[in-house]
Amino acid sequence: MSLLLRTDVTSLKFYKNFILAGIGSFLSVIQYDINRLLQKLHVLKGQKIYGIVPCNDKLLIFGGKQYAVIKYIVNNTFELCLEPTICEDWLHSGVWVGEDRVALLTAHNVVQIWNINQNKLNMKYVSMDNSILYSGLLVPLADGVLVFSGTVFSEVLIGCCDYQITPLQNLKGHKGVIFSITCNIEKQIIVTTSDDRSVRIWTVKNTVSHENNTIKFWKNAMISCEHELYGHSARVMSNCITNDFVISIGEDSGIVFWDFDGKLIRRVSHTIASVWSLDANDKFVITGGGDCALMLHPSSVTSKDKSQEVIKLNLDSPKKVAFTARRNIVTINESNDFVYYDVDKKIETHFKLEHESTFKLLGISNCKQLIAVVDMSGKLDIWIENCKRDAFLSKIVDTKLDIGRILSMHWADNRHLAFCSNNGIISIIAANGNSVEVYAHVILPLCKERWLTACAYKNETFIAGDRCGNIHVFVISQNEPIKSFKHIHGRYGPTSIVIQQNCFVTTGRDGTIKYFSLKPLKYLSSKEFDFQWVECFVDKNKQYICGFQERVFVIYDLLLHNKILEIPCGGGHRSWDITQYKHKTEKVLCEYVEFMYLKSSSLYLERYNLNNIVSKPIINGSHSKVINCLKTICKNDAETLFISGGEDTTLRISTNIGTEFKDVLIYKHLSNIRTLKAVMIDENRYILISAGGRAQICVKILSIEDLSIEEITNYMIKGSDKERKGNNSWRNCAVDFNPETRIMDLDVSVNGDEFIVYAGCSDAILRVFQLLTIYPHDFKLIKEIKYHDTCILKTKTVNISNRTVLISCTSRGIISVFDEKTLDKPIFSTMVHSSGINSLAIKVISESRLLIATGGDDNAIHVNILDLGECRVVSTWSSTNSHCSQVTGLVFADEYLISSSIDQRVTMWRVCVAEHVGCEYIQQVYSDVADIQGIDLVQVNGTSIQVCVFGKGLEVLSLEMK
Repeated sequence: MSLLLRTDVTSLKFYKNFILAGIGSFLSVIQYDINRLLQKLHVLKGQKIYGIVPCNDKLLIFGGKQYAVIKYIVNNTFELCLEPTICEDWLHSGVWVGEDRVALLTAHNVVQIWNINQNKLNMKYVSMDNSILYSGLLVPLADGVLVFSGTVFSEVLIGCCDYQITPLQNLKGHKGVIFSITCNIEKQIIVTTSDDRSVRIWTVKNTVSHENNTIKFWKNAMISCEHELYGHSARVMSNCITNDFVISIGEDSGIVFWDFDGKLIRRVSHTIASVWSLDANDKFVITGGGDCALMLHPSSVTSKDKSQEVIKLNLDSPKKVAFTARRNIVTINESNDFVYYDVDKKIETHFKLEHESTFKLLGISNCKQLIAVVDMSGKLDIWIENCKRDAFLSKIVDTKLDIGRILSMHWADNRHLAFCSNNGIISIIAANGNSVEVYAHVILPLCKERWLTACAYKNETFIAGDRCGNIHVFVISQNEPIKSFKHIHGRYGPTSIVIQQNCFVTTGRDGTIKYFSLKPLKYLSSKEFDFQWVECFVDKNKQYICGFQERVFVIYDLLLHNKILEIPCGGGHRSWDITQYKHKTEKVLCEYVEFMYLKSSSLYLERYNLNNIVSKPIINGSHSKVINCLKTICKNDAETLFISGGEDTTLRISTNIGTEFKDVLIYKHLSNIRTLKAVMIDENRYILISAGGRAQICVKILSIEDLSIEEITNYMIKGSDKERKGNNSWRNCAVDFNPETRIMDLDVSVNGDEFIVYAGCSDAILRVFQLLTIYPHDFKLIKEIKYHDTCILKTKTVNISNRTVLISCTSRGIISVFDEKTLDKPIFSTMVHSSGINSLAIKVISESRLLIATGGDDNAIHVNILDLGECRVVSTWSSTNSHCSQVTGLVFADEYLISSSIDQRVTMWRVCVAEHVGCEYIQQVYSDVADIQGIDLVQVNGTSIQVCVFGKGLEVLSLEMK
């Protein structure tokens, strides 16, 4: 029984107030107004659902070579009224041609008419062109069925069902195979998409006056390509025609809205994965993708629901702008002009500054109520905005600071200003009535570019970032930092620092957010983005973060892990500001952002209603590509943690409570993640070791109570970074740079606070590392074992009789057993498989004997009893017909052995061990996860075993003990 399924969303349909989603062979029924999963129906058997066609209270479901019919009944539920029926060919399209008859289009251009009451094939229409179809569409007419066939020859054939499929039209123009065809009879348009990355809009005209839903109309129709559209950077998989738009989706994760004149209205993103399916109604567009996500997009996304204006101020060449607490605007120029602009009343208030220097800095406090202007010589003015009744500014400070030449100014909180002068001296100024006083001095450590770029102050702790990317933590009573974190951000330094309870967060122009703990004071972790310039948090809840991707301003949602807004503005090298607020309109609380920027001496102000443009997840997304490794941790009876790594180079920590599955933490590797190990330190903490491509090993400590991460090391076995860190000069360095080396598998042996990590690599070397779990968490290579001749695919350690043995498997099917104390040469080695060993499971059965199960590329499973005292195989059992493809996963659970394979089958065996070993077949179930890479044991209860298979998605299966 399937308990949890996360895989490609291959079909979608709006039906009444539901979203029907085909996920694997299951149909999920979701009430989208309350975002609630109502029902999950197992409709097909071993086939993905690719089509959902409603007719009154019945729905035709098809996919692969099967079709079934479900029926809507009372209380928002559906039931299966026709069991899956197997057809003789793959199905591309289906349509109702009566209350009890359906027409199905097969991959060889044959239309079949089925009677669903009798479950009988009534009629078959064979095309004169018997070419293989990549896509197809059936459209019911008043006097027949119209057949659209997308062939492998880049043509769309249009025909009708007579005694055979009679050709009517032939559409040519695409330079690739046809992936999707849609037709709107009323609008008389046809839309096709192809792997040539184009969308074509065809118009249908007829000089003869026939009804457009008749065969005569289409027989005499003149069809021409009106628009050839290019808006995708990859293959265009499908499209949809609405009342106002043509919507196309593609492998580039793009959702592109076109009008019927061929103009690109807007492009939005699904998430980070290919988009496979979509549907639309009057209010929403729903998309499903390869990351398992189901996204609901408001139709108003095309208008952006925005207002844009150019504010014309009576001011020459404004240089710096900022929002105030009442969302009004302050701006200055080089001519000592300071303007306060009331946005609602369109009123300007001018102030004349008395500054000698043309170099002036403008700063707004965190509460945005205090505005400070200072010049290089130290002339300081501070205004406060009135927050009640009429909006105006009052000057509260007008003074001259004697702190040297000022290089930068930053508000550390709502009361303290930090000024950086020559030689890295930071003067912290505090307000005292209508004057200011120097509260403290701190000094930045010596570095190449020694000035302040960001700071924060709270509870006598001052945190500063310099231009070299260093973060320094000061106690106000001391001039020198109590802790410095070197080169945390890139060479432009941090852009913002925020203190939150017992931690602080920094952002930078190196495309990262960094997390730190205050007590104890240490670096925790990092989050990377696909845009380099990460500026600051937008809202108080720290959900939105903003920055720049080249010339585009970006707002990113940290909870949904995607961009919610992109605004072309020219880039971040200009004065700009953003504010976020909530406003009630028509009894609905709406969330707005306002973005303001200077461009060509003009001030632009844009306002966006996020409620009408931000997509929301109905089902949360996860990995966009194949999952290579996965470990589960049962946090409690109700919640399970899934730790996974895959081809999309991300390590994800996800939670599952009931039917809700979401990624909590995401970390990136340089290349794909091949292997993962989770080792318990104590009840709350686990060591996570992940490794894969580019010979990279990442070590983290996971706290499962609050789901926080502390990064320990990011280690590269091979790479030019080792030479840069070495003591040799560049003339004496022999660079051994081999980025193709991959760590295929690893395991850990625990000895108190010392972990020994064994890594099997693709270059046939078995590497041994030492890791200390106590500070300073040293991680180093201590040994290389060069015994194997080919790639090492699996490694595993076993503790038996107060000794630790290491078992390795290679791509030649050889198993080698090493003693931990003598690793140079194995104590036993034998060939088990004829080719590579992909899976390995080990069980201790006595003081000197191991039960070793292996699965390989030869589709075979071998179970051996190995006697370590005699160094020989005592008994063996094998099966070569339980799977028809590579065996990729094996796990022991009590007396059972469970195997998984690329063939999407999960097989359960009972293992009998005495003097000889034997396995009794118990059951075999099908998984909806394609390309299964492995299996992990979730838990064992009294009557069943729960396992998780993973590949192109993941699925938790409950196997009954029999």
